[in-house]
Amino acid sequence: MKQHEQVAMLKRLLALRETRRDERMLDEVVTIPVTKYTDQDLLDRELASAFSRFPLVACHASALAEPGSYVTSDWERFPYVVVRGDDGRVRAFYNQCRHRGARLAGERTGCVKNFVCPFHGWVYELDGMLRGMTRAHDFPGVDTREYGLVELPAAESGGLIWVSRDPGATLDIPGFLGTFHDDLVNFDVASLVQYKKTRVVKEANWKLLIKTYLEGYHVPYLHRDTLARAFKRGVIAHDEDGPHIRLSAARTNIGEVTAKPEDEWRILDHASVYYTLFPNTFFILHPDYVSINTFWPLAPDRTIWTHDMLYRDADFSGSVGQSALEKRFVFTNDTVFDQEDFAIAENVQRGLEHGGSDHHVLGLAEGLLAMFQNTIDARLTPRDTTPRDTTSHDSTSHDATPRDTTPRDTTPRDTTTGQPA
Repeated sequence: MKQHEQVAMLKRLLALRETRRDERMLDEVVTIPVTKYTDQDLLDRELASAFSRFPLVACHASALAEPGSYVTSDWERFPYVVVRGDDGRVRAFYNQCRHRGARLAGERTGCVKNFVCPFHGWVYELDGMLRGMTRAHDFPGVDTREYGLVELPAAESGGLIWVSRDPGATLDIPGFLGTFHDDLVNFDVASLVQYKKTRVVKEANWKLLIKTYLEGYHVPYLHRDTLARAFKRGVIAHDEDGPHIRLSAARTNIGEVTAKPEDEWRILDHASVYYTLFPNTFFILHPDYVSINTFWPLAPDRTIWTHDMLYRDADFSGSVGQSALEKRFVFTNDTVFDQEDFAIAENVQRGLEHGGSDHHVLGLAEGLLAMFQNTIDARLTPRDTTPRDTTSHDSTSHDATPRDTTPRDTTPRDTTTGQPA
Protein backbone atom coordinates (compact mmCIF):
# COMPACT_ATOMS: atom_id res chain seq x y z
CA MET A 1 0.00 0.00 0.00
CA LYS A 2 1.10 3.54 -0.65
CA GLN A 3 1.16 5.83 2.37
CA HIS A 4 -2.17 7.51 1.60
CA GLU A 5 -3.75 4.06 1.17
CA GLN A 6 -2.38 3.02 4.56
CA VAL A 7 -3.96 6.11 6.12
CA ALA A 8 -7.30 5.32 4.49
CA MET A 9 -7.19 1.71 5.71
CA LEU A 10 -6.31 2.73 9.26
CA LYS A 11 -9.27 5.12 9.25
CA ARG A 12 -11.54 2.29 8.09
CA LEU A 13 -10.28 0.11 10.92
CA LEU A 14 -10.68 2.88 13.50
CA ALA A 15 -14.28 3.41 12.40
CA LEU A 16 -14.98 -0.31 12.64
CA ARG A 17 -13.40 -0.43 16.09
CA GLU A 18 -15.96 2.07 17.30
CA THR A 19 -18.75 -0.26 16.18
CA ARG A 20 -16.96 -3.34 17.62
CA ARG A 21 -17.82 -5.18 14.40
CA ASP A 22 -15.91 -6.43 11.38
CA GLU A 23 -16.90 -5.14 7.97
CA ARG A 24 -20.09 -6.84 6.90
CA MET A 25 -19.23 -9.25 4.11
CA LEU A 26 -22.55 -11.01 3.52
CA ASP A 27 -26.15 -9.87 3.27
CA GLU A 28 -27.37 -13.13 4.76
CA VAL A 29 -26.18 -16.36 6.32
CA VAL A 30 -24.94 -18.88 3.73
CA THR A 31 -24.08 -22.56 3.77
CA ILE A 32 -21.24 -24.50 2.14
CA PRO A 33 -21.63 -28.23 1.38
CA VAL A 34 -19.08 -30.40 3.20
CA THR A 35 -18.45 -32.15 -0.11
CA LYS A 36 -16.19 -29.18 -0.86
CA TYR A 37 -13.67 -30.91 1.41
CA THR A 38 -14.31 -34.60 0.65
CA ASP A 39 -15.13 -34.98 -3.07
CA GLN A 40 -12.32 -36.45 -5.19
CA ASP A 41 -14.02 -35.37 -8.44
CA LEU A 42 -14.12 -31.79 -7.22
CA LEU A 43 -10.44 -31.91 -6.25
CA ASP A 44 -9.55 -33.25 -9.69
CA ARG A 45 -11.36 -30.31 -11.27
CA GLU A 46 -9.60 -27.86 -8.93
CA LEU A 47 -6.25 -29.34 -9.93
CA ALA A 48 -7.15 -29.04 -13.62
CA SER A 49 -8.21 -25.41 -13.25
CA ALA A 50 -6.91 -23.39 -10.29
CA PHE A 51 -3.61 -25.28 -10.10
CA SER A 52 -3.02 -25.58 -13.85
CA ARG A 53 -4.15 -22.29 -15.38
CA PHE A 54 -2.84 -19.74 -12.87
CA PRO A 55 0.66 -18.71 -11.71
CA LEU A 56 1.90 -20.45 -8.56
CA VAL A 57 4.34 -19.10 -5.97
CA ALA A 58 7.54 -21.18 -5.92
CA CYS A 59 9.56 -19.29 -3.30
CA HIS A 60 10.82 -15.90 -2.18
CA ALA A 61 13.48 -14.34 -4.40
CA SER A 62 16.08 -14.52 -1.60
CA ALA A 63 16.02 -18.33 -1.88
CA LEU A 64 17.72 -17.81 -5.27
CA ALA A 65 20.22 -15.25 -4.07
CA GLU A 66 23.14 -16.14 -6.36
CA PRO A 67 23.77 -17.79 -9.72
CA GLY A 68 23.36 -21.55 -9.47
CA SER A 69 21.04 -21.42 -6.46
CA TYR A 70 17.96 -23.55 -7.01
CA VAL A 71 14.72 -24.63 -5.34
CA THR A 72 12.77 -27.76 -6.22
CA SER A 73 9.03 -28.24 -6.05
CA ASP A 74 7.31 -29.04 -2.76
CA TRP A 75 4.58 -30.86 -4.69
CA GLU A 76 5.09 -34.20 -6.39
CA ARG A 77 2.30 -33.48 -8.89
CA PHE A 78 4.41 -30.70 -10.40
CA PRO A 79 8.13 -31.68 -10.24
CA TYR A 80 9.92 -28.48 -11.26
CA VAL A 81 13.23 -26.87 -10.40
CA VAL A 82 13.71 -23.09 -10.44
CA VAL A 83 17.27 -21.81 -10.76
CA ARG A 84 19.04 -18.48 -11.11
CA GLY A 85 21.30 -18.51 -14.15
CA ASP A 86 24.73 -16.98 -14.61
CA ASP A 87 22.93 -14.14 -16.39
CA GLY A 88 20.84 -13.43 -13.27
CA ARG A 89 17.63 -14.62 -14.87
CA VAL A 90 15.34 -17.07 -13.08
CA ARG A 91 14.23 -20.09 -15.13
CA ALA A 92 12.05 -23.09 -14.36
CA PHE A 93 12.36 -26.58 -15.81
CA TYR A 94 10.79 -29.95 -15.30
CA ASN A 95 13.11 -31.60 -12.79
CA GLN A 96 13.74 -34.52 -15.10
CA CYS A 97 16.69 -35.70 -17.16
CA ARG A 98 15.89 -35.95 -20.86
CA HIS A 99 17.70 -39.30 -21.14
CA ARG A 100 15.53 -41.67 -19.09
CA GLY A 101 13.61 -39.36 -16.81
CA ALA A 102 15.57 -39.45 -13.55
CA ARG A 103 15.01 -36.66 -11.02
CA LEU A 104 17.81 -34.20 -11.71
CA ALA A 105 18.07 -31.95 -8.63
CA GLY A 106 17.64 -34.21 -5.62
CA GLU A 107 17.65 -31.69 -2.76
CA ARG A 108 15.00 -29.16 -1.78
CA THR A 109 17.52 -26.34 -2.22
CA GLY A 110 21.13 -26.04 -3.28
CA CYS A 111 23.69 -24.18 -5.35
CA VAL A 112 25.42 -25.77 -8.34
CA LYS A 113 27.56 -24.87 -11.34
CA ASN A 114 25.46 -27.19 -13.47
CA PHE A 115 23.01 -30.07 -13.09
CA VAL A 116 24.39 -33.59 -13.34
CA CYS A 117 22.01 -36.52 -13.69
CA PRO A 118 22.67 -39.08 -10.91
CA PHE A 119 21.68 -41.97 -13.23
CA HIS A 120 24.06 -41.70 -16.20
CA GLY A 121 25.89 -38.43 -15.65
CA TRP A 122 24.35 -36.25 -18.35
CA VAL A 123 25.25 -32.60 -17.68
CA TYR A 124 22.97 -29.57 -18.11
CA GLU A 125 23.84 -25.88 -17.97
CA LEU A 126 21.90 -23.50 -15.73
CA ASP A 127 19.99 -22.31 -18.79
CA GLY A 128 18.80 -25.89 -19.40
CA MET A 129 21.04 -26.68 -22.37
CA LEU A 130 22.49 -30.19 -22.51
CA ARG A 131 26.23 -29.65 -22.26
CA GLY A 132 27.35 -33.23 -22.58
CA MET A 133 26.42 -36.89 -22.62
CA THR A 134 28.63 -39.56 -21.13
CA ARG A 135 29.62 -42.17 -23.73
CA ALA A 136 28.35 -39.85 -26.44
CA HIS A 137 29.60 -42.33 -29.04
CA ASP A 138 26.68 -44.59 -28.06
CA PHE A 139 24.21 -41.91 -29.21
CA PRO A 140 25.02 -41.37 -32.89
CA GLY A 141 22.80 -38.79 -34.52
CA VAL A 142 21.47 -37.38 -31.23
CA ASP A 143 21.65 -33.57 -31.33
CA THR A 144 22.31 -32.20 -27.84
CA ARG A 145 20.48 -29.02 -28.82
CA GLU A 146 17.26 -31.02 -28.99
CA TYR A 147 17.65 -32.60 -25.55
CA GLY A 148 17.88 -29.64 -23.22
CA LEU A 149 15.64 -29.50 -20.16
CA VAL A 150 11.98 -28.77 -20.81
CA GLU A 151 11.45 -25.16 -19.79
CA LEU A 152 8.38 -23.88 -17.93
CA PRO A 153 7.10 -20.31 -17.62
CA ALA A 154 8.76 -18.51 -14.71
CA ALA A 155 8.91 -14.93 -13.47
CA GLU A 156 10.45 -12.89 -10.68
CA SER A 157 8.04 -10.22 -9.53
CA GLY A 158 7.05 -8.53 -6.28
CA GLY A 159 9.91 -10.27 -4.49
CA LEU A 160 8.47 -13.70 -5.32
CA ILE A 161 9.37 -16.40 -7.83
CA TRP A 162 6.40 -17.64 -9.87
CA VAL A 163 5.95 -20.72 -12.05
CA SER A 164 3.17 -22.15 -14.19
CA ARG A 165 2.13 -25.70 -15.05
CA ASP A 166 1.00 -24.47 -18.47
CA PRO A 167 4.06 -24.65 -20.77
CA GLY A 168 2.52 -22.15 -23.17
CA ALA A 169 1.61 -19.53 -20.58
CA THR A 170 2.99 -15.99 -20.56
CA LEU A 171 3.32 -14.80 -16.97
CA ASP A 172 2.17 -11.23 -16.34
CA ILE A 173 2.35 -11.12 -12.55
CA PRO A 174 1.60 -7.38 -12.14
CA GLY A 175 -1.50 -7.90 -14.29
CA PHE A 176 -2.43 -11.06 -12.38
CA LEU A 177 -2.15 -9.44 -8.92
CA GLY A 178 -3.44 -5.99 -9.88
CA THR A 179 -3.19 -3.43 -7.08
CA PHE A 180 -1.88 -6.09 -4.70
CA HIS A 181 1.30 -6.31 -6.77
CA ASP A 182 1.81 -2.62 -5.99
CA ASP A 183 1.44 -3.54 -2.31
CA LEU A 184 4.27 -6.07 -2.55
CA VAL A 185 6.44 -3.43 -4.19
CA ASN A 186 5.52 -0.66 -1.74
CA PHE A 187 6.13 -2.93 1.26
CA ASP A 188 9.51 -3.77 -0.34
CA VAL A 189 9.02 -7.52 -0.06
CA ALA A 190 11.94 -8.06 -2.46
CA SER A 191 14.43 -6.72 0.12
CA LEU A 192 13.48 -9.31 2.75
CA VAL A 193 15.58 -12.38 3.50
CA GLN A 194 14.45 -15.97 3.93
CA TYR A 195 14.96 -17.20 7.50
CA LYS A 196 13.57 -20.72 7.55
CA LYS A 197 11.11 -22.90 5.67
CA THR A 198 9.10 -25.90 6.86
CA ARG A 199 7.17 -28.51 4.89
CA VAL A 200 4.53 -30.65 6.63
CA VAL A 201 1.69 -32.90 5.45
CA LYS A 202 -1.59 -31.95 7.16
CA GLU A 203 -4.60 -34.26 7.30
CA ALA A 204 -7.09 -31.73 5.99
CA ASN A 205 -8.42 -30.33 2.73
CA TRP A 206 -6.36 -27.51 1.25
CA LYS A 207 -9.29 -25.07 1.25
CA LEU A 208 -10.17 -25.89 4.85
CA LEU A 209 -6.63 -24.95 5.88
CA ILE A 210 -6.71 -21.63 4.02
CA LYS A 211 -10.14 -20.76 5.38
CA THR A 212 -8.85 -20.78 8.96
CA TYR A 213 -7.15 -17.48 8.09
CA LEU A 214 -10.14 -15.78 6.47
CA GLU A 215 -12.05 -14.57 9.51
CA GLY A 216 -11.25 -13.01 12.88
CA TYR A 217 -14.21 -14.60 14.65
CA HIS A 218 -12.08 -17.47 15.98
CA VAL A 219 -9.22 -15.39 17.41
CA PRO A 220 -10.57 -14.81 20.98
CA TYR A 221 -11.35 -18.52 21.30
CA LEU A 222 -8.86 -20.62 19.35
CA HIS A 223 -5.99 -18.19 20.00
CA ARG A 224 -7.02 -17.00 23.46
CA ASP A 225 -3.54 -17.67 24.95
CA THR A 226 -1.53 -16.54 21.92
CA LEU A 227 -2.78 -13.97 19.41
CA ALA A 228 -5.86 -12.72 21.24
CA ARG A 229 -3.94 -10.20 23.34
CA ALA A 230 -2.35 -8.61 20.27
CA PHE A 231 -5.75 -8.31 18.56
CA LYS A 232 -7.95 -7.34 21.52
CA ARG A 233 -11.07 -5.59 20.20
CA GLY A 234 -9.58 -6.34 16.82
CA VAL A 235 -11.65 -5.77 13.70
CA ILE A 236 -10.98 -6.61 10.08
CA ALA A 237 -11.55 -4.91 6.74
CA HIS A 238 -11.13 -6.50 3.34
CA ASP A 239 -10.57 -5.67 -0.31
CA GLU A 240 -10.63 -7.76 -3.48
CA ASP A 241 -8.73 -7.56 -6.74
CA GLY A 242 -9.68 -10.24 -9.24
CA PRO A 243 -9.46 -13.61 -7.49
CA HIS A 244 -7.25 -12.25 -4.69
CA ILE A 245 -8.25 -11.02 -1.23
CA ARG A 246 -6.57 -8.56 1.15
CA LEU A 247 -7.58 -8.66 4.81
CA SER A 248 -6.38 -5.98 7.25
CA ALA A 249 -6.64 -6.85 10.96
CA ALA A 250 -6.42 -4.10 13.58
CA ARG A 251 -4.05 -4.69 16.47
CA THR A 252 -4.77 -3.77 20.08
CA ASN A 253 -2.67 -0.60 19.78
CA ILE A 254 -4.51 0.87 16.79
CA GLY A 255 -5.96 3.70 18.88
CA GLU A 256 -2.46 5.08 19.41
CA VAL A 257 -2.17 6.05 15.74
CA THR A 258 -4.40 9.09 16.24
CA ALA A 259 -1.69 10.72 18.37
CA LYS A 260 0.57 10.99 15.32
CA PRO A 261 0.39 13.25 12.25
CA GLU A 262 -1.20 11.35 9.37
CA ASP A 263 1.99 11.50 7.32
CA GLU A 264 3.57 9.26 10.00
CA TRP A 265 0.82 6.64 9.95
CA ARG A 266 2.14 3.21 8.97
CA ILE A 267 -0.32 0.35 8.82
CA LEU A 268 2.10 -2.34 9.99
CA ASP A 269 2.66 -0.42 13.23
CA HIS A 270 -1.01 -0.97 14.11
CA ALA A 271 -2.32 -3.86 12.00
CA SER A 272 -1.35 -7.04 10.21
CA VAL A 273 -2.17 -7.42 6.52
CA TYR A 274 -3.09 -10.79 5.00
CA TYR A 275 -3.24 -11.66 1.31
CA THR A 276 -4.87 -14.69 -0.26
CA LEU A 277 -2.98 -14.92 -3.54
CA PHE A 278 -5.07 -17.20 -5.71
CA PRO A 279 -5.10 -20.09 -5.71
CA ASN A 280 -3.04 -21.47 -2.82
CA THR A 281 -0.79 -18.89 -1.17
CA PHE A 282 -1.53 -17.02 2.04
CA PHE A 283 0.87 -14.13 2.55
CA ILE A 284 1.01 -12.37 5.94
CA LEU A 285 2.69 -9.04 6.64
CA HIS A 286 3.41 -8.50 10.34
CA PRO A 287 5.26 -5.50 11.80
CA ASP A 288 8.63 -7.27 11.88
CA TYR A 289 8.37 -10.40 9.73
CA VAL A 290 6.47 -11.98 6.86
CA SER A 291 4.98 -15.47 6.55
CA ILE A 292 4.37 -17.14 3.19
CA ASN A 293 2.11 -20.17 3.49
CA THR A 294 1.36 -22.39 0.51
CA PHE A 295 -0.98 -25.37 0.29
CA TRP A 296 -0.51 -28.23 -2.19
CA PRO A 297 -3.30 -30.83 -2.40
CA LEU A 298 -2.45 -34.52 -2.22
CA ALA A 299 -5.97 -35.86 -1.66
CA PRO A 300 -9.30 -34.40 -0.51
CA ASP A 301 -8.13 -34.87 3.10
CA ARG A 302 -4.34 -34.46 2.76
CA THR A 303 -2.34 -31.33 1.95
CA ILE A 304 1.31 -30.30 1.91
CA TRP A 305 1.68 -27.09 3.91
CA THR A 306 4.84 -25.02 3.57
CA HIS A 307 5.71 -22.00 5.69
CA ASP A 308 8.47 -19.63 4.68
CA MET A 309 9.41 -16.89 7.17
CA LEU A 310 11.06 -13.72 5.87
CA TYR A 311 12.68 -10.87 7.79
CA ARG A 312 14.70 -7.71 7.35
CA ASP A 313 18.36 -8.13 8.27
CA ALA A 314 18.58 -4.84 10.12
CA ASP A 315 15.68 -5.78 12.43
CA PHE A 316 17.31 -8.96 13.75
CA SER A 317 21.06 -8.37 13.69
CA GLY A 318 23.56 -10.24 15.85
CA SER A 319 23.03 -13.25 18.07
CA VAL A 320 20.37 -11.51 20.16
CA GLY A 321 18.39 -10.61 17.06
CA GLN A 322 18.66 -14.11 15.63
CA SER A 323 17.51 -15.60 18.94
CA ALA A 324 14.48 -13.31 18.91
CA LEU A 325 13.75 -14.30 15.31
CA GLU A 326 13.86 -18.00 16.19
CA LYS A 327 11.37 -17.40 19.02
CA ARG A 328 9.02 -15.67 16.58
CA PHE A 329 9.34 -18.55 14.16
CA VAL A 330 8.59 -21.19 16.80
CA PHE A 331 5.65 -19.17 18.14
CA THR A 332 4.16 -18.58 14.69
CA ASN A 333 4.95 -21.87 12.98
CA ASP A 334 4.70 -24.41 15.79
CA THR A 335 2.14 -22.85 18.10
CA VAL A 336 -0.23 -20.58 16.17
CA PHE A 337 -0.25 -22.32 12.79
CA ASP A 338 0.42 -25.97 13.56
CA GLN A 339 -1.03 -26.50 17.04
CA GLU A 340 -3.96 -24.10 16.74
CA ASP A 341 -5.07 -23.15 13.21
CA PHE A 342 -4.27 -26.39 11.44
CA ALA A 343 -4.98 -28.69 14.35
CA ILE A 344 -8.56 -27.40 14.36
CA ALA A 345 -8.76 -27.83 10.58
CA GLU A 346 -7.69 -31.46 10.99
CA ASN A 347 -10.26 -31.79 13.76
CA VAL A 348 -12.98 -30.58 11.37
CA GLN A 349 -11.77 -32.85 8.57
CA ARG A 350 -11.95 -35.93 10.80
CA GLY A 351 -15.53 -35.04 11.65
CA LEU A 352 -16.48 -34.88 7.98
CA GLU A 353 -15.65 -38.56 7.61
CA HIS A 354 -18.38 -39.56 10.06
CA GLY A 355 -21.35 -37.50 8.90
CA GLY A 356 -23.46 -35.46 11.28
CA SER A 357 -23.96 -32.52 8.94
CA ASP A 358 -23.93 -32.09 5.18
CA HIS A 359 -23.04 -28.39 5.26
CA HIS A 360 -21.25 -25.67 7.21
CA VAL A 361 -23.03 -22.42 8.07
CA LEU A 362 -21.29 -19.04 7.73
CA GLY A 363 -22.21 -15.88 9.61
CA LEU A 364 -22.14 -12.35 8.24
CA ALA A 365 -18.50 -11.80 9.32
CA GLU A 366 -17.36 -15.04 7.66
CA GLY A 367 -18.10 -13.91 4.15
CA LEU A 368 -14.50 -14.22 2.93
CA LEU A 369 -14.81 -18.00 3.22
CA ALA A 370 -17.77 -17.95 0.83
CA MET A 371 -15.98 -15.45 -1.42
CA PHE A 372 -12.89 -17.65 -1.65
CA GLN A 373 -15.01 -20.73 -2.32
CA ASN A 374 -17.02 -19.03 -5.04
CA THR A 375 -13.82 -17.72 -6.65
CA ILE A 376 -12.54 -21.29 -6.96
CA ASP A 377 -15.87 -22.67 -8.17
CA ALA A 378 -16.23 -19.99 -10.85
CA ARG A 379 -12.95 -21.13 -12.39
CA LEU A 380 -13.52 -24.89 -12.33
CA THR A 381 -13.18 -26.99 -15.46
CA PRO A 382 -16.48 -28.44 -16.74
CA ARG A 383 -17.76 -31.40 -14.75
CA ASP A 384 -17.26 -34.90 -16.13
CA THR A 385 -20.61 -35.96 -17.58
CA THR A 386 -20.08 -39.61 -16.64
CA PRO A 387 -23.09 -40.84 -14.58
CA ARG A 388 -22.37 -40.70 -10.85
CA ASP A 389 -23.61 -42.51 -7.77
CA THR A 390 -26.11 -40.09 -6.25
CA THR A 391 -26.79 -42.10 -3.10
CA SER A 392 -24.19 -40.12 -1.14
CA HIS A 393 -24.10 -36.36 -0.51
CA ASP A 394 -24.89 -34.57 -3.78
CA SER A 395 -21.49 -33.42 -5.04
CA THR A 396 -23.15 -31.37 -7.77
CA SER A 397 -24.11 -28.73 -5.23
CA HIS A 398 -20.87 -26.79 -5.27
CA ASP A 399 -21.90 -23.23 -4.55
CA ALA A 400 -21.99 -21.33 -1.27
CA THR A 401 -25.76 -21.51 -0.91
CA PRO A 402 -27.93 -18.93 0.89
CA ARG A 403 -29.73 -20.55 3.82
CA ASP A 404 -33.01 -18.87 2.84
CA THR A 405 -33.61 -19.76 -0.81
CA THR A 406 -36.45 -17.31 -1.40
CA PRO A 407 -35.63 -14.51 -3.89
CA ARG A 408 -33.95 -11.55 -2.22
CA ASP A 409 -33.83 -7.87 -3.02
CA THR A 410 -30.72 -7.14 -5.07
CA THR A 411 -30.92 -3.36 -4.67
CA PRO A 412 -27.42 -2.01 -3.86
CA ARG A 413 -27.18 -1.18 -0.17
CA ASP A 414 -25.07 1.08 1.95
CA THR A 415 -23.19 -1.49 4.04
CA THR A 416 -22.85 0.91 6.96
CA THR A 417 -26.62 1.23 7.41
CA GLY A 418 -28.16 -1.69 5.56
CA GLN A 419 -30.50 0.75 3.80
CA PRO A 420 -30.96 1.02 0.02
CA ALA A 421 -28.22 3.18 -1.49
